Amino acid sequence: RAGRQWKFAGSFYFAITVITTIGYGHAAPGTDAGKVFCMFYAILGIPLTLVMFQSLGERMNTVVRLLLKKIKKCLGMRTTNVSMENMVLVGFLSCMGTLCIGAAAFSYFEGWTFFHAYYYCFITLTTIGFGDFVALQKNEALQKKPPYVAFSFMYILVGLTVIGAFLNLVVLRFLTMNSEDERRDA
Repeated sequence: RAGRQWKFAGSFYFAITVITTIGYGHAAPGTDAGKVFCMFYAILGIPLTLVMFQSLGERMNTVVRLLLKKIKKCLGMRTTNVSMENMVLVGFLSCMGTLCIGAAAFSYFEGWTFFHAYYYCFITLTTIGFGDFVALQKNEALQKKPPYVAFSFMYILVGLTVIGAFLNLVVLRFLTMNSEDERRDA
């Protein structure tokens, strides 16, 4: 008989933390066969997950760029070009909103302070995953609170996409700054 952590919801949570490289350390395979499976799962799952989040992030940034162009047009602005600075600002605000929404929810469901819940969201969505705060571990939440479990899974997946899209923009901004500096120096 599987322990509580290894029923469907707990196993799915573990699987998400493996392929997203969050790795809280709250659960680990106990058998050699489980460890071998986990390694193969990670070798296949991590690259596929990275590609998925990269692709979703690019699509999200494309939609944001189109929305900003339409907003500028509706406001009657002369130029509807969307600068990298515009995109980075919207990305930053999206990240802050995502972190605050998560912090409010996890503060409520886990009984954490808003700051600790915000910290949990940041550590989770940057895939640092220290494990000092891990959601769904108290009061048999994995078994008894299916809507909260679903929210947690969706929050992690959507949040990683939002954070990934923003970090992609920041990297692109640094690359364009670097190439502009090189052109100026030449």
